[in-house]
Amino acid sequence: MGVNIDIQHLGYRVPHGKQVLTDMNLRIASGDFVAVLGANGAGKTTLLDLILGFRKPSQGFLKVENEKPYQDNWQSRQKTAYLSEKVDIPGDWSVDDFLKFNEYFYTHYNHDIEAGYLKLFRVKRTDRLGNMSAGEIRRVQIVAALSVEPNLIVVDEITAVLDIVGRRHFMSLLKRLNQETKCTIVLATNILEDLATNVSHVMLLRDGVVTTYEPMTTFLGGSEQAVFSQKVADLLEEDQ
Repeated sequence: MGVNIDIQHLGYRVPHGKQVLTDMNLRIASGDFVAVLGANGAGKTTLLDLILGFRKPSQGFLKVENEKPYQDNWQSRQKTAYLSEKVDIPGDWSVDDFLKFNEYFYTHYNHDIEAGYLKLFRVKRTDRLGNMSAGEIRRVQIVAALSVEPNLIVVDEITAVLDIVGRRHFMSLLKRLNQETKCTIVLATNILEDLATNVSHVMLLRDGVVTTYEPMTTFLGGSEQAVFSQKVADLLEEDQ
């Protein structure tokens, strides 16, 4: 099962800097698959950092399963998968080196699942990370992160460098995990094509403020899925 994320009057200001998020109030229920959308600088990554406990709120609070992420213990993170383009991986490691390093931190790491994902994403254990493209490295990250059998998956902008096949496999896998295990997924992206048929909820951020948070079916309102990208763009451009 997934986890609940409760957000009340959440705000975040960069120390001695600008206000990034302002008075955010919402609840992501267990098993929701949420797409977080917004222009560059809207606050998407900051929100994910707060969910993961990388940052401490400046105002209000954010709780994951009734715990404040920046205060929780390591055991509470054992079932959290994090995928980000910001993660640096040593180029002199092999794929197997990276997978073993990742496994060390998770007591529930599943080798059978790992083997299946290696095959799905066509990743070889002997390949050297330094010889791989950005998209190939993201495939390795996906294998490592999802082999922990997570109940919370947090994804920050990794789909842009995946090729068409890799992105299709990744989104299909997220949808299957969401449906079969009821894990909670929060995905920030600017690639909209794959979202309409996969995610359950849409969150639009503009200048650190949530302007829309609703089920995908409500957001589309019976419209064709092809208009999804245009509707998002129109809403984000309002009052610009």
